[in-house]
Amino acid sequence: MNRLSSHSSGVLALGVVLLAVAFANVSRAQTTAPAASSPASTGSADSSIYDEDPRSTVAPRIPDKIESLNRAIFKFNDGAYHYVLRPIAHGYAAVVPVPLRHSFGRFFHNLAFPTRFVGNVLEGRFSDAGVETGRFVVNTVTSLGFAATADHIHGMQERPSDLGLAFASWGIGHGTYIVIPILGPSSLRDGVGLGLSGYFLDPIYYVPKWKVRTGVEVFQIVNESPDLMNQYDTLKAGAIDPYVSLRDAYSSLRARRISNDAQTPVIPAATGAVAPKP
Repeated sequence: MNRLSSHSSGVLALGVVLLAVAFANVSRAQTTAPAASSPASTGSADSSIYDEDPRSTVAPRIPDKIESLNRAIFKFNDGAYHYVLRPIAHGYAAVVPVPLRHSFGRFFHNLAFPTRFVGNVLEGRFSDAGVETGRFVVNTVTSLGFAATADHIHGMQERPSDLGLAFASWGIGHGTYIVIPILGPSSLRDGVGLGLSGYFLDPIYYVPKWKVRTGVEVFQIVNESPDLMNQYDTLKAGAIDPYVSLRDAYSSLRARRISNDAQTPVIPAATGAVAPKP
């Protein structure tokens, strides 16, 4: 009983310390950071799929060889978002302010460093892998990862990568577009990369107690849910067919990242998936 009490006290103390660090970085960001939003504000240089306009930048679409199954999963996800995730997101947003949510988001993004590091190495971009290592050290030492301190250092901007992009650099195609339950749009290639990353490269996976590991993963999803639900609702509101719009937005996002790696432009094209803006 004494050992359990000591363990619980230790976990509680660690939680208090992490929360204090997060609040400290929120206060610092509010007094020093510009008001305009930027990738640094959320701790990620990666844009969201919902930020993509599939009418303006789209590469050859990812083949959708199992569209009927994908549409069924999309419908399931949409219901889960509406009846489960959206109410949770609204409640969480009402309690936790935006700067604190972004601070937690930066912490988890910093924790995902192994995926970006390995992705850059597998792409042969060793200097970028070195930059990612430096960013992880700087962000962790200065703020435990709750602030993207490295963004303010010249030459240390983020070098995004993942296993899906690494496989693409090897000439492996998407295979087919897939919709993953709850997680949403992906492709066979990117889904394999995501699975390998989650199994081998995600530090949270190595937390020994499954209850703690699951709790952390759920908290990460809940913390991201307010922003993601707002973006998802915006995409749906402007879409003639939300399924097609989301599929084309994912194609555009992945094509943009691959083209940025190769320093080649993305072919502009109109998809007709979303309603024209006024």
